[in-house]
Amino acid sequence: MKAHIARNQNAGVPMVLAWNLAPGDRGILDGMADAFGMKVQVVSPDDAGQTVAQLLGEVPVTAGRTLRLAPGAYPPAILLANFRPRDAATLLDLLNTAKAQIPLRAAVTPANRQWVFGDLLAQLLGEAQRQKGQVTAP
Repeated sequence: MKAHIARNQNAGVPMVLAWNLAPGDRGILDGMADAFGMKVQVVSPDDAGQTVAQLLGEVPVTAGRTLRLAPGAYPPAILLANFRPRDAATLLDLLNTAKAQIPLRAAVTPANRQWVFGDLLAQLLGEAQRQKGQVTAP
């Protein structure tokens, strides 16, 4: 009997995990998807209890922590995964040029892959508030 190994279909594919984006900002990201060869995945309030790795499809979703966020619990956020540094910088520059209202932006790292997405949003908001003293939930 042959063993079949489930492969992550998103391995190496640039992905954006998006939270609470306005329709216009989602449209901006979707419009850039082909140019960057990226997938945009909107994280729903029901999925905020999954780890970043689970949302990226790197590990199976198991019965983990139950966490459901209110839809506007945190300001708009994006988390970039599998981007080359230059491409990530270009994407962020284009978002700034397009005046996208996405105050929380971060890249996936080996450390934050294991974080629960909702906890990572809280951490990003805390860091942004300390740096700017003005980012708040809508």
